Amino acid sequence: MGPARTQPDAGPRTRWCVVTFVEPAPAEFGREAWPLHLTWVPPFDAAEDDVVRALTQVLTASSEDRSALETQTVGEAWFGRRREVRVTELARTERIDVLHRAMLAALADTGVDVRAMRHVRDAFRPHVSAQGERTLALGTVVDLGEVALVAMRPDGDARRRRVVRRWPLDGTEPSADVR
Repeated sequence: MGPARTQPDAGPRTRWCVVTFVEPAPAEFGREAWPLHLTWVPPFDAAEDDVVRALTQVLTASSEDRSALETQTVGEAWFGRRREVRVTELARTERIDVLHRAMLAALADTGVDVRAMRHVRDAFRPHVSAQGERTLALGTVVDLGEVALVAMRPDGDARRRRVVRRWPLDGTEPSADVR
């Protein structure tokens, strides 16, 4: 039995996604300039306070179980309807799966319709999409030491992305990025 469902915030809803960057990431970047990353939760709409509260609960609980969370690149594939997105697949470990499902459950408890999301739960395939020529080599160990909340349309600008919160998985305090 999970935690009690919280009342969703009546505040304005924003488009979000939850990722781990596998290379340095600035606080803001363009839609076409994503740093290499693993997407834990695909884009969804929710009030910021609800999302931050839900993810903080998951990402700060039992952080000692998630310290040094890492995986390895295990293959290359092409994703998308027309197989146009080049990706490097990551080994899907039990710890990765537990964290992915815990974030989905916490978001569902705030009213996010995770049942309508594609590529989650059993269909979740951890991967890093190539960004131009930037990609990860096979056999690379990938540190998943931090989870980031990214606003997909900060200030209503669909051309921009903004990292609004980062949760280290080693038990240190989460940080809000400067806006």
